[in-house]
Amino acid sequence: MTDTGRRAYRSPAREAAARETRDRVRVAAAALFLSRGYAVTTIRAVAHQAHVAEKTVYLQFENKVALLKEVVEHAIVGDDRAIPVAERDWFQHVLNTPDPARKLRLLAAGTAALHARTGRYFAMARGAAEVDSDAAALWAMGKRGHAADMALLADNFEHHALLPAVGDAGWATGVLYVLLGPETWHLMTAELGHDNSSYQRWLEATLISTFTK
Repeated sequence: MTDTGRRAYRSPAREAAARETRDRVRVAAAALFLSRGYAVTTIRAVAHQAHVAEKTVYLQFENKVALLKEVVEHAIVGDDRAIPVAERDWFQHVLNTPDPARKLRLLAAGTAALHARTGRYFAMARGAAEVDSDAAALWAMGKRGHAADMALLADNFEHHALLPAVGDAGWATGVLYVLLGPETWHLMTAELGHDNSSYQRWLEATLISTFTK
């Protein structure tokens, strides 16, 4: 009689090898996307850079935009754990801090650290969205996620009485969406020439002047 309840066989060594291969492919793709651009980078080139067969890349990632998604998401969270930004410790610390000035300083520091890690990747992904419809859909999804995170912050600000008399939570969501967005970081650093520390100081001062009485 067949044992239908038998557990599927798992090999830790095989799983570790697959994880190492996936990481190698992601790192190779990130390097090529940043140096050559998304549009001209091929899966074959990624495979060559990662020293694996092209078929191996497709076993790990359905297509190039899935690889782009992995590259950007890994840059955002900084590791492979499936925990979104809004559930990360630094973001939760911002939400749970009652002191207004400290809350805003933590938000500025966390945002500056995030953009320092992801700024190049966002610029690359934004460029990809301009020439590739699948990348554009991925970019739009990311922007919706950013808007949702800003709405969460705005509701938290309202709860802690940080909103000025002229604005409600919807107004605060829009302000935070612009101030904390990657486009603003790019304007401050790439176009105006400020370093990340200057951006952080500017963001902190702007948040405090906007959201504290």
